Amino acid sequence: MKITENEHCVGCTACANSCPEHCITMESDREGFYYPQIDEKKCCNCNYCKKICPVLNKKKTNKENHAYAIINKDNKIRMESTSGGFFSVVAMYILKKQGIVVGAEYDKQFNVNHIVVEDIKNLYKLRGAKYTQSNLGTIFQIIKENLVNGRNVLFSGTSCQVAGLKNFLGKKYENLLCIDLVCHGVPSPKIWEEYIKYRAEQDNKGIYPELINLRSKKTGWSNYSYSVQFVYNNGKEYLKSSGEDPFMRAFISNLSIRSSCAECKFRGIDRDSDFTLGDFWGIWNQDKSMDDNKGTSLVYVHTKKAMQVLNDIKEEVSMKEMDIDKSWIENPSVMKSVELHCNKNLFYEEIDKKEKEFKVIVDEILGEIKNENNNYTKSKISCLVHRFLKRRR
Repeated sequence: MKITENEHCVGCTACANSCPEHCITMESDREGFYYPQIDEKKCCNCNYCKKICPVLNKKKTNKENHAYAIINKDNKIRMESTSGGFFSVVAMYILKKQGIVVGAEYDKQFNVNHIVVEDIKNLYKLRGAKYTQSNLGTIFQIIKENLVNGRNVLFSGTSCQVAGLKNFLGKKYENLLCIDLVCHGVPSPKIWEEYIKYRAEQDNKGIYPELINLRSKKTGWSNYSYSVQFVYNNGKEYLKSSGEDPFMRAFISNLSIRSSCAECKFRGIDRDSDFTLGDFWGIWNQDKSMDDNKGTSLVYVHTKKAMQVLNDIKEEVSMKEMDIDKSWIENPSVMKSVELHCNKNLFYEEIDKKEKEFKVIVDEILGEIKNENNNYTKSKISCLVHRFLKRRR
């Protein structure tokens, strides 16, 4: 039995966390993405998993939305953040109300997991972009327990994770606040792990870094000038623009993206969340006063609850309401799904062979160098044929 086809499954864990027979586990596939696996011997065929799947049961939203450019007035926090530091302001607001904040952190091996933060001093763990799909584990159950006990909860995740949480909960909670992210697509945890190993071997004799920042502002933020930064305990540093870094090039080229991201059902202005948060790319063209090269958040406000929070924290930020139709012009991920790279399978095959360096594989597939067997040329031809046929459909 399958809940939905793998190409549509977003891996939100709503099914695994709610199965009354506890017969669903999340197992990784060849690409490193997690999908639900059902133990047929335990399954009672109640179909509850299908009833709460956000892909099969997407809720209609009809909200009064507003777009803002927002900058956190705390410059230190903003420089540690991906864009304008808005998330941290909302998170501290919830923590000051004795609530909890749930978001993604790196563990010691730089795997990405959703965790609970209850103390402001630990909030730094949740800052910054982490470009791989996070492990949610049983976090939905922990959130529900806290909501039932009356605590304020802030959940931050991708739009499909927010939709999965809402379906898992099954009812509205006034003490729940959700932030979803403007998402290009989620890269494979397996590819991320392979890249960290490669980076450590290239930079530091296989010893892992102390810090990874995929959106370092050491080189700026405006006009996409951010960098990928790995910092090691001996003072060594790797710093490259996203256009030069192999992992980011694979990500942006859609080689490492989950299949369901190609037909994302959760994009658009209307969302299941209270806030949507992203980079206000192009703010330098729309309002130069809101761009100082340190990062500006694009924030969509979807609910009255969110508008009240924004009003409560307005003294801690600089903000301007923007034209909602122009707000996403240079950040099309708000509205549009990615097109998977047609050589995605070849990419994973080459990674699995472990015969070539990570950078060489990316360079070959993206056409910067040609390998000895001419596989790239063949795959490039098939790629062009694929695109031609797709346009004719």
